[in-house]
Amino acid sequence: MGVAEVIPGISGGTIALILGVYERLIKAISCFDYNLLLLLKDRKILLSWMKIDGNFLFILLLGMLLSIYSLSSVILFLMQVHPLAFKSFLSSLLFCSAFIEPLRPKISKQFFLGILISILICSLLYLIPAKEVEEISSLYLLFSGFLAVTALVVPGISGSFILLLLGTYSLILQAVRDFELGLLLIFITGAIMGLLSSARAIKYLYEKKKDLLLSIFFGLIIFCIPLIWQEQSMTNILEGNSQPLLVGLILGILTVLSFTYLDRRS
Repeated sequence: MGVAEVIPGISGGTIALILGVYERLIKAISCFDYNLLLLLKDRKILLSWMKIDGNFLFILLLGMLLSIYSLSSVILFLMQVHPLAFKSFLSSLLFCSAFIEPLRPKISKQFFLGILISILICSLLYLIPAKEVEEISSLYLLFSGFLAVTALVVPGISGSFILLLLGTYSLILQAVRDFELGLLLIFITGAIMGLLSSARAIKYLYEKKKDLLLSIFFGLIIFCIPLIWQEQSMTNILEGNSQPLLVGLILGILTVLSFTYLDRRS
């Protein structure tokens, strides 16, 4: 999930869903509520830790931080030096993951409704032009954090892409680079608010409308794959050399064959 947050166009929620920890993650996040505050107030630390599935969240967060620290430079290198091959692999990975459990589509009215909803969401993402806001208020920055955190909760939607649309992507990167605590605190506050509220909403839908929710996730993952390719045109990637195209095609085919084999063995 940490690696996914480094790659534009991929969300950590997608990876959590593929690896089978998504539902557990949503349940753990939704446990951050008023009852948890009461337990902490009464100094019932162990009960509080068990309530939020603390071991799971701690190990998950530790893995994300370690992967970002150790692999971000490798990912960036691959994206810059071998963009076509790398993005072909990612696209094939996401496409194949949408056809295995739990996302394997079950044709029904719920499925078609979910696809329609995902098309509407993706259409908004594609049609809204990215912008760069010159003057950003604290409230707007809070709102940016609130929306961007959907990358951790909603599979298919990239947080970095949301920030690009809102025009705060550069500001957040500069704030991280320059360690501007004031701006980061506002952004993180919005992100925490968005994380807790969206996790509760998704938990409710998981319990009441699971088939519809998974259909929406299926559509978001499929229709958001082009976001991986948004930064460079095919002409700029190829640069008159057919070798990257061949490598990308081979990697894509191998990924599809590997997923098909593993799915049949499972």
